[in-house]
Amino acid sequence: MSPERLATYKSLVAFLGEVMGEQFEIVLHVIEEKNVWIETIVNGQLSGRTENSPLTKFALELIESKDYLEKDYVTSYKTVTNTGKILQGATFFIKTDNQLEGMVCINMDYSGQLELAESMIKMLHLPKKMIAKELLGHSTEKETDDFTEILSENVQDIIHEYIDPSLINDNVSLTQEARLEIIRTLERKGVFQLKGAVTQVAKILKVSEPTIYRYRKIIEHSDH
Repeated sequence: MSPERLATYKSLVAFLGEVMGEQFEIVLHVIEEKNVWIETIVNGQLSGRTENSPLTKFALELIESKDYLEKDYVTSYKTVTNTGKILQGATFFIKTDNQLEGMVCINMDYSGQLELAESMIKMLHLPKKMIAKELLGHSTEKETDDFTEILSENVQDIIHEYIDPSLINDNVSLTQEARLEIIRTLERKGVFQLKGAVTQVAKILKVSEPTIYRYRKIIEHSDH
């Protein structure tokens, strides 16, 4: 993304934050070939995230699935903060000639509307089922699996979403083949585009950072 275009979107995020208010978290993600990061975030207190936080698993999967080739944006998916608060999310794709350069993500905290709706229903003695499922955070199992975004504050949380916890138990000794398969999965999901991912994966697998780079080279050569 050119510096001029980046400056325009940073101004847009600041503008939207002022207009929409504190119940909306607005995030600008910048995407390059081998690196993705949060360039700016407004009202990050809603999720606890900062500019040093990683992209979410959901965002990485949007990039890897190349949904942006068919859509300009995705809306009305559920996001969950590290404290369990449910927000409603939407993502706008920034692209040039089908090349994804960034994303503007908006997460809305509608807990205030839910509390108001519950108060009104209680006061009027109406059934609680009259509250929209979207406000209650209910969804079908498929919707939850496909469209729930977990807002993580650090890279380690993202990595743990992809690695089977039983494989990184202190009592388990992984073979090189098992480590390579873990690295292959993380590589395929774009995790190594996140800042600090190599360091965190090395700690989790209890190997050195040069070993992680060596494993990635092995995978790169074996997959081509």
